Amino acid sequence: MEEALKKAEDIVLEAIRRGKYEEAGRIVFRDVFKPLLDLISHIEREIDRNTENIAKLTEKVDKSTENIDKLTENVKRLLGETGKLRERDVEFRTGLMLQGWFRKNAPDYEVFIWDGAGADVLIEGRGILASIDIAMPKIEDVRQLKDGIGVIEEDWGRKPDLLIIYSRSGIIPKRVADFADRMGVKIVRRPAEIRKILESR
Repeated sequence: MEEALKKAEDIVLEAIRRGKYEEAGRIVFRDVFKPLLDLISHIEREIDRNTENIAKLTEKVDKSTENIDKLTENVKRLLGETGKLRERDVEFRTGLMLQGWFRKNAPDYEVFIWDGAGADVLIEGRGILASIDIAMPKIEDVRQLKDGIGVIEEDWGRKPDLLIIYSRSGIIPKRVADFADRMGVKIVRRPAEIRKILESR
């Protein structure tokens, strides 16, 4: 490039020395400005093409981002549903364990897996109906038991005499225990504790 410019400069200067200004002007435009203008034009076309490509890529990235957001939402929903299924499985297996325990250790009481609102298990016997929620106790579990009294009364035909939370974890937060006590809900850790409450009525 340097060589070409030097050569064009020499030719223009020679034309000017000979007084041929018009020829020098043509040489400058033909040999210097025209290739420069062609290069600028080529660069502009490349910029336009790259701008189009960037716009297309941006559109694809936006679409991919949208798809990733949808996928993220679906995964969150699936994880939530999986957690609920896992919880229902634990509640069901715990209900089966309580059925077996009461069948063996307290046959005067019958344990029913409850699929309605307000409880996971109902225990009936000796004229008593107990509504049991199987949970890692939280205040909302206490409320769930209290709110479910009407549903159980309507579906079972009688109001529960006892409301009990069976703590799967054995951990009972103090504020939950205090709230449950104020609401008349018992919290237990073992099946034998349920039997003791039933027999004290």
